[in-house]
Amino acid sequence: MKKSNRKGFTLVELVVVIAIIGILAAILVPTMMNYVKKSKLKTANSNAKLVFTTVNNEAADMLVEGTSVTADASMKTASSKGNKIAANFGGTGDDAKAKLASAVWNALKDNGDGAGYCVYLLGNDGNVTFAQWSDVENPTGGVLGQYPNPCSKPDDANKAFRDTAYAKADWSAAAAG
Repeated sequence: MKKSNRKGFTLVELVVVIAIIGILAAILVPTMMNYVKKSKLKTANSNAKLVFTTVNNEAADMLVEGTSVTADASMKTASSKGNKIAANFGGTGDDAKAKLASAVWNALKDNGDGAGYCVYLLGNDGNVTFAQWSDVENPTGGVLGQYPNPCSKPDDANKAFRDTAYAKADWSAAAAG
């Protein structure tokens, strides 16, 4: 009985395995990237809804307490950019704007630096008309979430913050934003 000293794989076997891995990667990478985009959009829309709900609830509480909540308490855009959510980003006073901003910070502060940027607009009746959220200051390079009328297609969600809500029709890729 002769013992063979040759162990391992042949060059052909290695090339075949590498080719199979390359083909699988070429198929799976675009699919996985689409899942990542969808996940980012769902997170952005969810955080926008959280901002909307938080501001609405805090405004309602303030109205019950006798504090006037008007459109002046809105957190508007600055050159199509959002407002960084951080402690005291609405000021440090006891006014409605500071209280609403503080409530948003408390709702999203667990995200740390990922608390993101937001815009929300209130009517003079104290109700929120819309909220927008993004993880970047200028979401044309990222993903913008909005509530109500959220975007449903990740490739169309790279719009700038603005002081009016996007309508459903505005989210199409052909619509100017």
